[in-house]
Formats: sequence, structure tokens, C-alpha cells
Amino acid sequence: MTSTHPAVELDGLSKSFGAVTAVDGLSLRVQPGEVVAFLGPNGAGKTTTIDMLLGLSRPDAGTVRVLGGTPDDAVARGRVAAVLQTGGLLKDLTVGETVRMTAHFYRHTRPAAEVLERAGITDIADRVVGRCSGGQQQRLRFALALLPDPDLMVLDEPTTGMDVEGRRDFWQALRRDARRGRTVI
Repeated sequence: MTSTHPAVELDGLSKSFGAVTAVDGLSLRVQPGEVVAFLGPNGAGKTTTIDMLLGLSRPDAGTVRVLGGTPDDAVARGRVAAVLQTGGLLKDLTVGETVRMTAHFYRHTRPAAEVLERAGITDIADRVVGRCSGGQQQRLRFALALLPDPDLMVLDEPTTGMDVEGRRDFWQALRRDARRGRTVI
């Protein structure tokens, strides 16, 4: 998980939605292995910045470099993974089926059993996703993000819907990853 390039380089990043400026000239450099948190009130541009970092949205001005290349390239190569607040889950599949199916999108992945265990959801692998609580679905998103063993993990309010124990387990898992050199935003 080492690189000669910064994990993330944002230079003069700006994004507006009509008359509302969500991000205004943001420049940031995150080195490999660092853990960085974006803090701010609702509407401060955190999610908009994450969307541009992941290539889900294009900036109006400025540049985004991820692991020395474009966000699209880093994501396509499995070097970046994200845990977002909502979406991305098929409600009619089981938790295990979701992990195994998603693994097919990558050339190389961690074993499904390993990511289920690391996310703390081995015991619900046979449960249909639509019958999982919000916190269990967030843990499933975390398991999916772990599949490609990414160099950079991007999180947008990843513990939404999790109980206290789930949040504690989640942050402990991320701390272990950061100690091994994974960059976490």
C-alpha cells in the first residue's frame, strides 16, 4: 500500500450548484497512510468534495489526483473504495450473495469470508439485504469496500444507522487498516 505519489491531491477545487458554492478553492494533500477527517456543518461541502474525489462529480475548477492518477482510474483498478451513506445494495440478494457478486467486479479481491468477518456480519450472511437494519447495511457497504483491499478508503458518514457496538467495531477495524498503511478519508 505504499506509493511515491500523495494518496490525494486536490488543487483549487471548486464546485457550485446554481448560486450556491459548495466547494470554493479547496487545496489539500493527503499522504499514503494518513487518516484525515473532513469536519463541518451540514452544507459545508464535505459530500461534494468526496463525490469529486471519487469521480462521481466533476469540479467546476481545479484538479483532483488520486494515487498519482485520475479518480476514475484509481477506482477502476480497485485502489479506492468508498463507504457511502446510502444506496448501492440490491435488497433481494443475501448479504453473502452481495459480497460474492461484487467480488466479480474486481480482478483481485480479499476472500468473501474475510471481509464479512472484518465487517462483523458473518452471522447474517444468509439474511436478505432488504431485511437488514440500517446499521447492518452500513456494515455490508464496509465489507464491499474492503473487497479490493484498496490503498485509499473514502468514508461519508460511514456509521450512520449503526449502534454503539457497531460503531466501535467499525472504527477499530479502520484503525487496524491505517496502522498497516491504508489511507483513510
